[in-house]
Amino acid sequence: MANNALLTRDNMTKRKWNGDPSCLFCDCNESVSHLLFQCSLAKAVWAIVAHCLGASNVPRNFNQCWVWCEQWLPYGNKFHAIGIAAICWAIWKTRNNACFDGKVVTSPIHVICYACSPMEYWACLFLEEDKEQLIAGANTMLKIAIQLVSQEVKAQKLRSLENNKSIDQDDKPNGHK
Repeated sequence: MANNALLTRDNMTKRKWNGDPSCLFCDCNESVSHLLFQCSLAKAVWAIVAHCLGASNVPRNFNQCWVWCEQWLPYGNKFHAIGIAAICWAIWKTRNNACFDGKVVTSPIHVICYACSPMEYWACLFLEEDKEQLIAGANTMLKIAIQLVSQEVKAQKLRSLENNKSIDQDDKPNGHK
């Protein structure tokens, strides 16, 4: 990732691949930086992570990500690499599942779940106190992601009901309610 060597569609094109260079999640051309930080799916994932950390912004590329982690998680230096790796790995795996298995992602919560799983797994590499802290952080991120997504689902249902209500009212003859 740091060396821009992932086989994203732009890198495949450089190797004479003739496929569609478009990102699987939006209309932009797929590159490492786009896929992991600038794509609408990646932005949504990083926004959930930002919300969990109380951050007011999200990183736009790999180098910025380190500075961002330091800014919003200043006492968690030992967790930065694992967090960044887990999130980027989850986005990459989600992309590959869409590309090779045709699995469409309907919510960034799926990516957050992917990210939390290796964070908990890799926690065993830490001393007990740090291990517990990392697992708690992953669980908190998952909990907040679920809350945010459920709020969005409720809002979408409400908008849908409001749209159907106005359609029903528009269909009624004049003078009838």
